[in-house]
Amino acid sequence: MGVVLTIVSVLLMITTHRMQLELLGIDLPAGLLFGALFQVVVTVFLYASTGSRLPLVVVGSLWALVAIPFLGNGAGGGVLMPAVIAGKAQYSGWIVQALGIGIPFLGVLAVTLGRRRRDGRRSRGSSRPPTRRDAA
Repeated sequence: MGVVLTIVSVLLMITTHRMQLELLGIDLPAGLLFGALFQVVVTVFLYASTGSRLPLVVVGSLWALVAIPFLGNGAGGGVLMPAVIAGKAQYSGWIVQALGIGIPFLGVLAVTLGRRRRDGRRSRGSSRPPTRRDAA
């Protein structure tokens, strides 16, 4: 499931990352926002459906590998240098890579910290002396 969602995520995020929406005279990076939202939904869905952090690590790790064919040195830019179109550097390619790889790993971090926090509360709670209800 993680592999399929990684492929869909790469194709969706790379093809839409340059879309912009003008709203009240301001150009919003609609493609980047949509891609980030999609990646968050994929991350939450994978964790909710499996209860494991492994699919999130798979998505974060495979995202770069699946995206490599699209990260050439042409107009789409590259991994180490941003694309330059009409004399202007295009940093959205770097941003989409950071979002595609970073969001799943941030999800892993959030789940890990949440589990540690929950486990810490349980261990502190068990060190209390037993109450009358516990003894009965």
